[in-house]
Amino acid sequence: MKTLLTCAALSLATGAASAQCYSLNADGGAALMAGYSVTDAAAGPELMARPPVGEDAIAVLCERDAPEFREKDFELLHHGLSLYVRSGSDDGVTLISLSLRDGNEYAVQLHDGELSEADVAAITAVLEGFDAGEAAVARHYQDQQDG
Repeated sequence: MKTLLTCAALSLATGAASAQCYSLNADGGAALMAGYSVTDAAAGPELMARPPVGEDAIAVLCERDAPEFREKDFELLHHGLSLYVRSGSDDGVTLISLSLRDGNEYAVQLHDGELSEADVAAITAVLEGFDAGEAAVARHYQDQQDG
């Protein structure tokens, strides 16, 4: 089912400007989230708010300049949503996803295209930083409770 969903999202997003995001639902539908950025939404010390997606949304697809995850992308997963990142052009598209496996383990998949060694190293470095990011969010909420 995710393959079908991914194909529908890819056909919708082909040729789109960089940095656009789309809400994806289980039926393969995709809707542009005008002006929305996961990176901007996750900029504060608190957990990002749920993106402006319908209740049937299962993922967010973002156009980025490179096949990359960013420092606080993990926050999207707390809302039960996977993150797909599409980069490249019609001549060579790369599609990767970030989700949770078994409820607590980050899972990265390459759905289309290729990753260079530098891409893999960059993705690995970001993933290794997610635990520190999770701890920072938890500390923020603990500080809020402590007053």
